Amino acid sequence: MKKLMCVILSLVMVLSFAVIGGATEKEKVLQFNEDGKFKIMQVNDTQDVGKGVNEKMPSFLEAALDIEKPDLVVFVGDQLADFYPFATEEDMALSIKNIIEPLQERNIPFLMTLGNHDHDNIEEFTEEEQYAVYTSYENCYAVNNGPDGFTYNVPVLTSDGEEIAFNIYMMNTHNKAESGGYAGVNAQQNEWYKATSAALKADNGGEAVPSMLFQHIPPKEIYSLMKECEANEDGAIYSRRDSKWYKLDETKATGYLGEAPCSEDFDNITGQYETWLECRDVMGAFFAHDHVNNFVGTNEDGITMGYNGGTGFRAYGLGDERSVRIFEYDENDVENYETRLLTYKEATGEEIPVVIVDLFTPALLTSLMKVVYFLFGWLIDLF
Repeated sequence: MKKLMCVILSLVMVLSFAVIGGATEKEKVLQFNEDGKFKIMQVNDTQDVGKGVNEKMPSFLEAALDIEKPDLVVFVGDQLADFYPFATEEDMALSIKNIIEPLQERNIPFLMTLGNHDHDNIEEFTEEEQYAVYTSYENCYAVNNGPDGFTYNVPVLTSDGEEIAFNIYMMNTHNKAESGGYAGVNAQQNEWYKATSAALKADNGGEAVPSMLFQHIPPKEIYSLMKECEANEDGAIYSRRDSKWYKLDETKATGYLGEAPCSEDFDNITGQYETWLECRDVMGAFFAHDHVNNFVGTNEDGITMGYNGGTGFRAYGLGDERSVRIFEYDENDVENYETRLLTYKEATGEEIPVVIVDLFTPALLTSLMKVVYFLFGWLIDLF
């Protein structure tokens, strides 16, 4: 009898500890607040260099977090620097720490994906090693359910936790393509996206689940928000990819077009955009990479796309108009979300007359080509 009682007491103690342990471990679930609201902050192109960080960037991030108090931050690539000579794995891990710790201190969840510069030192700091650093933080809500660690989806639940209000896709766009430009997503990612979209739709009574999609490099269809123009027109920018001039189509988009989008390579047919048309669940696709573009619009296919300009100060940008992008959702009407920018000047109150690296923006190409067209446009038109 004593042995039986010992066994029973042991089982009770084990179950008690299991219940206590389960109660204390917080389940990582994104969910609308009690007021039915949810706010996302997009941050990208911080391009940190660890110990040599430009302090304006983390100061901007901290000010933005305190002003907006987002429910989620999405890091959309190029968290690591493009030029970082002799950088060690510890240096690059510190770069990540510099942008994650302000969130951790404020208990703000984050998701992340990679940009092209996060792949520049991939032999020294692999995707797997980068993923391990990010996921070592308790406020990382990334889920390893995709074809690679930086391609995945995370649902956002309603305030009562009973249903999926909307879904978030984070997509890894890799680095350069063999054809010369940027690679964008690959076939495996497209198949995963279609399968995930279909599964969400099946669980939602046959209706597509509204989804936000974040990735670093835009698809070439970003040009559908622009129109061809002449070199002397206001707002004209020059694209070296097809040697044409473009301006923002104001009937489709608002914001600022400062450089020709460096999208997935024109000759590299990823098929990503076609999967969006097929699945019809993307209510917004937002990008990074082109630091002086911050426009957003909806094209003739009904696809909404947009940018946040660069957030960091080591790479070129828009001076004190560097920004984060804010998204605000109401769970009763998630597809009619509001989006806006918060700039460095607005967040910190500091005006910056000149940022030296901004003198080397790709928009310089437009200025040079305007001179060329002014002098030799008649000759160019002959060909």
